[in-house]
Amino acid sequence: MQLYRRLPEDLRRCLRPLNLVDECASFLPPRARARLGTATEVLRRVGRLRGVRFAVRRLEGRVRGEGAPLACLLATDDLSAAYWRRAFFAEPPAERTLGAVRALGVPAAADRLARSADLSLWQAPWPLSVLQRRAVRVPSAVPLWLDTRRSLEQVIVGDPPGRASRKDDVRRARRLGLTVRVATDPAECEAFRRRLYVPYTRRRYGELFAEIPAHAFRHAWRSGWLLLLERHERPVAGALLERWDREVRILAFGVDVEGGIAPEAALEACYYHAIAFACFAGIPRLSLGACRPVLTDGVLRYKKKWGAAIGRWTTWEAYLLRYRNTAPARAALAAAPLVVATRDGRLAGLAGATGATSADELARLATPGLAELACLAARDARPARDGAVRWVPAPAVWPAEAAT
Repeated sequence: MQLYRRLPEDLRRCLRPLNLVDECASFLPPRARARLGTATEVLRRVGRLRGVRFAVRRLEGRVRGEGAPLACLLATDDLSAAYWRRAFFAEPPAERTLGAVRALGVPAAADRLARSADLSLWQAPWPLSVLQRRAVRVPSAVPLWLDTRRSLEQVIVGDPPGRASRKDDVRRARRLGLTVRVATDPAECEAFRRRLYVPYTRRRYGELFAEIPAHAFRHAWRSGWLLLLERHERPVAGALLERWDREVRILAFGVDVEGGIAPEAALEACYYHAIAFACFAGIPRLSLGACRPVLTDGVLRYKKKWGAAIGRWTTWEAYLLRYRNTAPARAALAAAPLVVATRDGRLAGLAGATGATSADELARLATPGLAELACLAARDARPARDGAVRWVPAPAVWPAEAAT
């Protein structure tokens, strides 16, 4: 064991068979690498499924915005629970642990306990996340895709709703006068991770920071590109683009938090130069990364501003949603409108109504890639359907499978 601990971390990791397969696969073409990587992850998840447990937490507190008292059940990992506390509650809620549930027992626990709360989310790891098709699932993350078959100028101009802000971002990025270089030395990838990615992302997300491991950076660099944005030949920001199967996605951004450029401006420059690279390299579609499945999430709104649309979700995790159409649940879903996957595989928005008309709700929440938007409302005389908006008056629940 002492000899094992003395070995470099990368070497220790490869002593495990599945990790060794991943390492070898990173040298293969993107499509073969994706298939082999998916196969090893399937084996990992099947192997540990029986041992996965989630604490069942009952949270009670005031909803963000309206301040309505909400009773919420969460059966998730700790990081997810921290996010949903912030998403739903104005202040840290009173919390009580009701026990633990095995991953395989999540559906039954949801049936048994969900009716005791206004709203509940139950984490379902793979393969439960794909087998529970009768349940309403909330993806753990949704990808945002940008069509880059157009010229760069066409992407910048975009559609009328996002035209002004996008052009302003590009103008600021160009004024920084940064030069762009594609890194060719593997040591630069590790330096990007340690000096730009980790400090910036940790400061940006705080307790919600989920670090991408070092080997993922190394594997992505072998099959993709690391764009370094430099000032006076010193990297001040960057973006790591990864080829995965037939797609290209941005795995990580990084910013020098002490580089003399405001982090917000440097991040704008990262987006602009990554999109420009995709347009000029002939990449037809670029993933701007994945976001939390909340339509008011700041990261999702920022990526949407660049013209991105929500794409098909392929996450390993999902949450089973149960709720009652009560005033507290409507307030919670007004503060944190969810992206939900319906039984037919489409993605839809589920929100508590805040506006008087469908136009009000669309102005606040319309997102390309959603099949429809469902708004929960108190009893009223509004039509059940108004264009792209489905109105759901209390006590009805949509989709019906989400009822407690």
